[in-house]
Amino acid sequence: MQGDVRDILDGRWKAFAHLELKVDDPPLWQADYLAGKDLETEEPAFHLDHRRLPEGADIKLIWELSRWHLLVRLAMAAYVLGDARAARKCIEWLEDWTKHNPPYRGWNWTSALEVGMRLVQFTWIDALLNGFAGRPPPLNPPARETAVVHVGSLPLKEPGAGLMESKELQERLQALRRQILPAHVRYAWRYRSFGSSANNHILGELTGLILAIARWPELAHWAGSLAVLRKLWEREVLAQFAGDGGHREQALNYHLFSWEFCWQAQAALEQVDRPISPQVEERLRNAANFFVNVQGDGEAWDYGDSDNAFVTPFFLDGKNAAAEWCDWFRYPASSPAIHYWWGQIKSGGLQAPGPRFAPVANGAGVRAGWQIYSESGFAISRSENWTLRWDVSPLGYLSTAAHGHLDALHLSIWFRDVAIVIDPGTGAYYVDRGLRTYLASWQAHNGPHPVGSDFPERLGPFLWSAHHSDPDLKPGADTSLSGEVSLPSGLLKRTLIPLSRDEGWQVDDAFHPRAAAGGDEFCVRWQFAPGARLDKLAERKFRISRAGVCIEIEVGGDWAEVRPVIEGNNRPLASAALREPGAEYGGTVAPAFRKIEWSPYLKLTARGHKPCVFRTTFLACGGS
Repeated sequence: MQGDVRDILDGRWKAFAHLELKVDDPPLWQADYLAGKDLETEEPAFHLDHRRLPEGADIKLIWELSRWHLLVRLAMAAYVLGDARAARKCIEWLEDWTKHNPPYRGWNWTSALEVGMRLVQFTWIDALLNGFAGRPPPLNPPARETAVVHVGSLPLKEPGAGLMESKELQERLQALRRQILPAHVRYAWRYRSFGSSANNHILGELTGLILAIARWPELAHWAGSLAVLRKLWEREVLAQFAGDGGHREQALNYHLFSWEFCWQAQAALEQVDRPISPQVEERLRNAANFFVNVQGDGEAWDYGDSDNAFVTPFFLDGKNAAAEWCDWFRYPASSPAIHYWWGQIKSGGLQAPGPRFAPVANGAGVRAGWQIYSESGFAISRSENWTLRWDVSPLGYLSTAAHGHLDALHLSIWFRDVAIVIDPGTGAYYVDRGLRTYLASWQAHNGPHPVGSDFPERLGPFLWSAHHSDPDLKPGADTSLSGEVSLPSGLLKRTLIPLSRDEGWQVDDAFHPRAAAGGDEFCVRWQFAPGARLDKLAERKFRISRAGVCIEIEVGGDWAEVRPVIEGNNRPLASAALREPGAEYGGTVAPAFRKIEWSPYLKLTARGHKPCVFRTTFLACGGS
């Protein structure tokens, strides 16, 4: 934490927990530091289009600074370390933010989710700084104060050099409450998301309102009562998380992001004696189990959209946040940072210390070695050497399926916990629309797909023309598992078959075109993780090496074209795949938001339907 404070105060900030930026003191709150553009304006936010910023800027970079993650980090340092300088700078920058972002004006007032995020962070900042001072945090003295963020359950540190004891700085913090809270509460309530734009946004907005109003009850004047908020929030929890725990947006990063919001809302409600329903509590428990099982123990790779979003920085290292949360889900003490903040709070039916969530699937069926989440559409297989995550899911949530990708039948493969075959990622939402379209497409994923298919069509950064049919998962009579998805052009099918003695996996793909649809070509692109090396051993035999492990790939003789693409400038010039949209992006992957790399891949093309099954086999390397 001391190192974090030094970096923050020296202007070395990290956006999305990984992207290094050099930031001014005070920060330019409406600047895209990556693009080097300051777009500060006091134009009414309702007149601004945040999806179309000038000069190559991206709204996500602007919003990221104003989510106040690093200000929370400073408040944490004040509380944990007694760091008076961190407390002073946190207040100073909040004052500067209010000066340059008056209510309902400028880019930071163009999203109700961002407003809800700031309510969550300010509730923590206020609690931490008052815990640092050892004083209660009134909004309008002598109004009753309710401690939602239960800092009092942690051992208080001594106030730092009397900083927060000073009347002046106490008044500054109180003034910030008056400047920030009413306007934020009113906006989050009045302009909360609805309908097809809701997704995870509505959970964030409601959580911000719940935390703020539970802590300062008089804020309900600008919004709704806690009873109303709890009812709305519970409805959204049940709508967004399936019964087996999966998040209906079909985006794994947003699964944890949404769960974090829910966890904080649940804790706040229970601390003011408004416990949640058993059904909602069970749903959130299932959601935690789903994340542990689907994210797994190996190298983390998300599916669907990801902007590396998190709610509040309880972790030690943002790059490993998912792993730290997984550790805490299994056993809190194994995740020291999250355990420090949450381990001693007896809310949500949790006890400390001890296991929080069972590491086995809750809500999943088990068949022939597979954990099957039939409602959410995922199948997980783990053995000593191999981990497979198979996506047999719907496109996404609500009519727009905003954060879903065309990844039905996509297979991700880990060998000895090292990611080998991966989901290609997200890239960015607005900066490079062509790349965003490609990374969400059939072509970027390894499920079998007909060449030239554009159904459903990408109509915007968060909009699909329609939903494809829900895939159908069919366990075989033995240890195999089959999945099918029906498109207007035909029926796609993939079957996964484990080989004996944990040697590897056989993947059989097929496409049955509809008579009126035309072409019979289909493709499979096996996209490998960044840093992988692809070697050709024979005409249809390859080796993939990465991070000290290797596997071999054998390609069946019925594939018409086998194209290994080993280097970025080695494009498959004669391949029919070049006729597909986005072919120029082949090999481009995004291991994190706004981080683009190139990796080798193996492109297979099938023509004709005799035989109707096309095989790829993944094998442990001899002696590996």
